[in-house]
Amino acid sequence: MNKTLLGYVPDRSPIYAIHPFVKLFFLLVVSLFPLFIAAPEWNFGLIIFVLLLMWYSRINMGIMRIYVPVAISMASIIFLAYVILGGYHPEYAQIGQLLAIRVYWERIRDAIVVYFRILPMIVMMVFFLNTSRERDVIVAMRTLRIPFVITYVFAMALRSAGMVIEDFGIVRQAEQARGFDTHGKSLPYRLRKYVMYMIPLFALSLRRAEEFSNALIARGFAFTGPASKIKRADFILTHYHFRRLDALLTAIIGLAFVALLVLRYGFGWFTLSRSVFLPWLETLLRHR
Repeated sequence: MNKTLLGYVPDRSPIYAIHPFVKLFFLLVVSLFPLFIAAPEWNFGLIIFVLLLMWYSRINMGIMRIYVPVAISMASIIFLAYVILGGYHPEYAQIGQLLAIRVYWERIRDAIVVYFRILPMIVMMVFFLNTSRERDVIVAMRTLRIPFVITYVFAMALRSAGMVIEDFGIVRQAEQARGFDTHGKSLPYRLRKYVMYMIPLFALSLRRAEEFSNALIARGFAFTGPASKIKRADFILTHYHFRRLDALLTAIIGLAFVALLVLRYGFGWFTLSRSVFLPWLETLLRHR
């Protein structure tokens, strides 16, 4: 097993046959797809596609259970902001009333559209972080000739995110070793305990930041001054070669983005008026 930014990937995973630049290019380009797609069923299909890529990469799909509370919380916040706190709109079609709150179909529709635009981006980031190592990020950015300082800071920021999740697991295991368990407790009680986790996590983050700083100084790295202007050899790039498969995948991703723009603005695809799911849901809610 090889350690990635957020998990582990088997040594024989097909993902290692792809150049790190292709993975970064896939993240940056495909994450833009939901911005041009309004129909939620297409964005849901994009989520399924990314999950299939994770399965093909032999990632342990059990890790997705960690992000289920995040998805539910995000859906609750969006629904609350759009539907419950959306305000009074006499021009909208009212489909019900919750106490003194009027529920409009247009606000429900907007909440669904926004949610299914954000969720694919999160799944894309999870896929990237679970299939990439710090070295992969550095190689991808150095392939683009991005300055070393920016590359290093970005890679360390991603690595720190993975460390926070690891530290969170360590803190929870330490509590369980001392006989504390939140199983069977109420939801407000669990939320209070999660907030209390921030104290040790913040302390561990400060300690790791100091360790990173000392390690950089010990190795002669500097972000300012004469030492920062020294040109460093990219020896790590000699271990990665951009092959025909990588060029083909890069071309497919780029052409897919161009095709999306053509279909969206040239032929009117992926719009709310072309959606199949939303009219069905509207009919269901109006005649319930």
